Amino acid sequence: MLEKLRAYYQDALIEREQVDERDQYEWFSTERGEVFGIKKEALTPKERTLLATLFTRYETIPSWLNERQQRWYRFLIQHDTTAFEHVPSSAHTRFIYFYIQKGTVDPHDFMEAIQSLFPYDVTMLSETEQQFIVIEQQEESVASTLYELIDTLCSDFYIQLRAYIGQKCPHGVELTHIFTAEKRYFHIGMKHKPEQRVYSIEDVFPLLLINDEEMTYAMTFLQTVKQDDDMIKTMKTFFECNLNVSLAAKKLHMHRNSLQYRIDKLIEKTGVDIKQFKGALTVYLAILLHEQH
Repeated sequence: MLEKLRAYYQDALIEREQVDERDQYEWFSTERGEVFGIKKEALTPKERTLLATLFTRYETIPSWLNERQQRWYRFLIQHDTTAFEHVPSSAHTRFIYFYIQKGTVDPHDFMEAIQSLFPYDVTMLSETEQQFIVIEQQEESVASTLYELIDTLCSDFYIQLRAYIGQKCPHGVELTHIFTAEKRYFHIGMKHKPEQRVYSIEDVFPLLLINDEEMTYAMTFLQTVKQDDDMIKTMKTFFECNLNVSLAAKKLHMHRNSLQYRIDKLIEKTGVDIKQFKGALTVYLAILLHEQH
């Protein structure tokens, strides 16, 4: 196929690393990972649409990204799994996604503004002019203050902004699939709950079930506890007692404080607050799905 395209477009088609003016080309990749670009001026709108159907669009790395950002960009956005060896490692990694629903910003200025609002170092990426990603590798999180952070950004840049707080995930090559899945979850949340400004797995989990979505990566939070049968039994009993700690402790024949400790431990491990209705519903449904498989 690539040979036929080369014969048709001739000098207008080039392959990876063969040109400096990369922004003058539309970039695509084949199933075998071959990357090629065709001059934008040589493509009609119909041809551009057809190529996007036959091949995967290949986003070029913005030249102003630093080395660490470029490595994450190759891994997450260009799906280059070999780049994973070169990204900073950590015990856990979490992605926070920002989507500008209305208004425009300078990507570099916007990313600097977000970084300044975090109390610790994070890596920022810009996938499009509307979509930005924070890569967070700290045990602490700004999740509780994200509403205030968004208010500040909306006020400073005169934009309408939405955010999705991803799950805390083990650091591994599987992150590229989790990243892709969570972007989809974010857009499902915005579609079905347009009035909301900040989303998390607790907000979208029931929507994924209703829409018959693939649930593998939606249940990442359960990985840390799903092999602990006692923990699973304890949580199910807690849910089935309508989140009543005293009643659940009585049914489980344990002290109330012991059950409270287990609940706090599960919240710490999963990042999902099961003392709240949405969190409890999400974990309960995930447990039921896990038991079916």
